[in-house]
Amino acid sequence: MRLLLPLVLLNLTACNLVPPPEPSVPTDAPKAAMAPYTVNEYVANLTSQLNHINGALNANARIGVSSFFYADALDTKLAAGQASGLSLQIQESLLTQFTQLGYHTVEYRLGNNLILAQNADSILSRDLSKLRNRQNIDLVITGTVTRQQHAYIVNARLVNIENKQVLSAGSTEIPINVMWGSEKIQQRDGSLYRSEY
Repeated sequence: MRLLLPLVLLNLTACNLVPPPEPSVPTDAPKAAMAPYTVNEYVANLTSQLNHINGALNANARIGVSSFFYADALDTKLAAGQASGLSLQIQESLLTQFTQLGYHTVEYRLGNNLILAQNADSILSRDLSKLRNRQNIDLVITGTVTRQQHAYIVNARLVNIENKQVLSAGSTEIPINVMWGSEKIQQRDGSLYRSEY
């Protein structure tokens, strides 16, 4: 008993020496802000820069728009962003905007025949066997994407296919968070959004 009493007192003294843990303060982590514009609106800046062409341009020049790949992985890796399709959306927006500016754009993915499926139809294809052997394109808009910490840097060029001369060039930043994610349910600005299942 004599030994037990000093041990209990020692234990109680040791408990008083350890400071009590500080109460945790709940913090609300800041929500990641979504990009203020759509991909199409960021590409409008790129279109404006590309529209400043060096030298005279044949009024009937036919323009095609290619997909945009990562600068360090040409022909192998598309920029996907938070969801698939960033590179392809850049391509589609440029094609649309150059057409709206009055340029003679060419849809080289146009197949020879309309393809009918049970629930959809299409005349666009990436299958070479379904496309024309010769594409009548004089100029092409091409470019690269480089991922930075906060944004994709998109560099684009309007190039003469015959002599490879760059007729105009442009660069813009597209925030990383510009695309929707691939989650089935997402919250944006306090509202829930459900994608397809």
